[in-house]
Amino acid sequence: MEKRRTVPVKLDVDRADAALLEATIDEFLWAANYVTRHAFDGECVTTSKATLHDDTFFNERTAPAMSE
Repeated sequence: MEKRRTVPVKLDVDRADAALLEATIDEFLWAANYVTRHAFDGECVTTSKATLHDDTFFNERTAPAMSE
């Protein structure tokens, strides 16, 4: 028997909401990549969620959307 860790979800949204959802997904992926790049920057990998939050939260919140 196969185990699945993710659950497929189909959302029934109109075109306007679909565009907003797509923009939200893009913003989320941008933020996740920003934090990941910071975690792997330098010789050591930062694995502490609190440290990553403290180091990146203010910068990520004030950065222009998807600037990288």
